[in-house]
Parts: sequence; C-alpha cells; structure tokens
Amino acid sequence: MVASPLAHDVMMPNLSPPAPIPCEVCTYPSHGYHFKVMSCRACAAFYRRSLIAGLRYICKGRNNNCHIDSSVRYFCKSCRFQKCLKSGMSAEKIQQNRDPISSTIPGASADFLPPVIDESVKKSMFDGPLYDFESFIGKIRAIFAQKNVPNDELKLSPLREMEQGLKFIRRNQKRRFIDIADEIDFEKITKTRLGVIKDAATWLMYSSFFRNLEEKEKLLILKTTWHVWGRLELLSISVEIFGEKVSKEKIVFISENEAVYLIEIFRNNLMNLDPKEAEDVDKEIQPLFTAVFDDVAVKLCSLNGSHKEVAYMLWQMIWCVAGKILTGSSLIAGEKFLDELASDLHDYYENDLKIDNYATRVIKMMSIIRTLQKTYIDIHRVIDHANCFRRFFASK
Repeated sequence: MVASPLAHDVMMPNLSPPAPIPCEVCTYPSHGYHFKVMSCRACAAFYRRSLIAGLRYICKGRNNNCHIDSSVRYFCKSCRFQKCLKSGMSAEKIQQNRDPISSTIPGASADFLPPVIDESVKKSMFDGPLYDFESFIGKIRAIFAQKNVPNDELKLSPLREMEQGLKFIRRNQKRRFIDIADEIDFEKITKTRLGVIKDAATWLMYSSFFRNLEEKEKLLILKTTWHVWGRLELLSISVEIFGEKVSKEKIVFISENEAVYLIEIFRNNLMNLDPKEAEDVDKEIQPLFTAVFDDVAVKLCSLNGSHKEVAYMLWQMIWCVAGKILTGSSLIAGEKFLDELASDLHDYYENDLKIDNYATRVIKMMSIIRTLQKTYIDIHRVIDHANCFRRFFASK
C-alpha cells in the first residue's frame, strides 16, 4: 500500500535546518551564549576586549542612540557596548575566575585608560612622518604591490597568518654569538630605521585587511606606526633571547645580528653635547627608558608570549594609530579584522592551550600596549631635544 502524499507529510519529520538565532547585539547569526547572552563571536570578543582593556568610547552620533545591526555594528563602539550591556552581558564568568578587572563599565580601572593626546601631539603624529624616507619609498611600494604572501594558498586564519609573518621577518634573527656594538653613529641609526620600516611593511602585508587597502592608506599607516611597532618588535625579540638581562642590563637588539647596551650608549653620546643640552635631554628621556625597561621589558619577560600573542600585540600597536586615521569603509573593515583577531586569540587559548581563564594574560598584553603608546606620545613632546642628537650625528 502506497502512502498518500498527505500521509507522507504527516509521518516524516521536517529535516530542514532551523533558522539561526540572531545575536542580541548586532542581529548577525549567533554562535551560542557568551557572557549569558545569545551572541555572535564578534560581539562577544568586542565586549571582552572593551571590558578587559578598560576602554571608554564616545558616541559617534553624539546622541547615544546609534542603530546597531549586522550591517553597521562597527560604526559606533559606544552604542555597540551599551547594547551589549542592555542585552544583559555580564562579567560574572570573569569574576568567578577572579580576574582582576571591573564588573561595571569600561574605564573603571585607571591602569587601562588611554592616554590623553593633545592637539599639537596629534598634529605631529598624523600630519606627516617623523622621519623622511622618500629615497626608500620605491622598495616599500614594491612590497605593497605584491599580490600574495608566502603560504597564502594555505588560507590561514587572520591571527595565524600574522604569526607566519612574524616568523618570516625573524627568519634570519641571530641567537648565538651576538655582536654587541660599543657605539651608534648616524649611519647605524639610519640603517636600523630602514630595517625596521622594511620589516614593518613586510609584516603588515600578512594582514588580509591591510593588503586590501589603497596604497596611500598603506603608506600613511606605515609612516605613522613604524616607530612604535619597531619598539615593541625589537623589545620582544630582545626579551625572547636575552630574558631578564633586557630590564637589568638595558640590552636590546638594533638589528637581526647586533645589540647594544642602550643607556650606556646614550650617556656616552651625551658627553659630546653642550652640558646644559645634555642635562635637558637626559631629564626628558630617562622616564621613557624607565617605562620601556622597568615596565614593558619586565612584563614581556613575565608574559613569555608566544608568536601568536606577540603578533596580536603588534597589530594592537598598529591599530592604536591606524584606527584614528582611517575613515569610512576602511575603518569598518579594520574594526572587523580586529574582531577576527580577538576571536582567533580566544580560540587559541581555549582550543590550543586549553586555558579557560586567560584574562590575566590579555590584561598584561594591553598594559604593555598602553605603556608603549604613552611613550610614543611622550617622544613627540621631546622632539626638540632630539634635534640636538641629529645635529651631532649629522656632523660626524
């Protein structure tokens, strides 16, 4: 006996997949419960990053009522975070793990407040490069014109791709029988700077987001970030190889095969200046040395970060500046890429390292980033004093 079509419909269950449940923050398809709210990974990562880093946002629409959905979730961070709170996102899970962060609103911890940047500093940061490297621009443009990067065919996740980029630029890093320079002249400083610029440009191209930018945007990001990117990259390499000697003896790499005792070199060069100039420069620069060696280097040594974590911090350093100078679709794409990196980092901790309570590591990383960002700003306040160094080196 053949069942009628009606009987078949009654007997057979509906096997079509259920409609995805929308994220309660942005309406994008959710991935499950995060912080007690049905949400997508991007919004969960955004909430986690905002809370742990203690970030404060200002509404772009100036009315604290911006529409947030899957098409415009990156437009206004302030309203997106407020919607996370209104939907019921809670820091209870982090509190149960006794992570030392606030359970209220971002900005509750003064340790993670972004530094205040006055208008004069903004102008020097964003209206032009700190150093002129026009003669070097052809090589940089050639790097930016590349269509693919090594291992591009593997279709790696964003964070994994940037980890590969870090390994690539460090492939020739000397780790034994390292030369210690006893002086730094103008030629060596220039060579170091150009090496950092080239490494930064090469590494940036391992970002799928960066590869899709226009050349002028790539150049602008490189010009305004290579100094602070290089500071973290050279410090992290130094800590990886020298360990606690970096903070105790102030030794750092200036290239892949040469290191210096930085403060010793610095003070030796001061002896060649006018005594009053030397005193002024020393007074201005010493707090920066303290921040770099007694704070950042100590935290890097304690963190003992993996290549993935260092790559994540390096991109955060880039975005601290790039996020202020990009606009429109590029800014939105950059925010999305940042969320993808945060999601990859979350997966790395939970799936690869089997760490559920990783907030302490993220806090340490964000603290390193904030300190270096602050030194970047302070360096622009002492540019006039640095001019005497350039005059001295140029005269040699």
